[in-house]
Amino acid sequence: MAGQRLLIFQTHGVGEPRRTYAPLFFALTAAAMDMQAAIWFSMEGVTQLRKGAAEQVELEPGSGVTLKTWLDQAREAGVELLACAHAMGVEKMTEADLMEGVRIVGVAGALDRCLGADRVMYF
Repeated sequence: MAGQRLLIFQTHGVGEPRRTYAPLFFALTAAAMDMQAAIWFSMEGVTQLRKGAAEQVELEPGSGVTLKTWLDQAREAGVELLACAHAMGVEKMTEADLMEGVRIVGVAGALDRCLGADRVMYF
């Protein structure tokens, strides 16, 4: 499995906290297995990447472990965090609104990654 490419589509945003974590669990596990993992945040998923937003989301309230904790761990593990350019426009976000370490990718770029990935997951 080492070297395989995994692309994960994340469409859920900060308004649905319980749906934000699974893609990160899979991406972190893939990175630990020496796979190349990327998460493409589309639709409301881009709201997770807005500066300051992920700090407000806890999977278990009161745990002190936020969505930002998991996003940082993913980035540090080498997981690519990709923001959908079109979804950013819908959410009225600009590049300046994004947390550090996020790349903006358009639909053509996402499709290209799909075709080059060994596996694609959708959340």
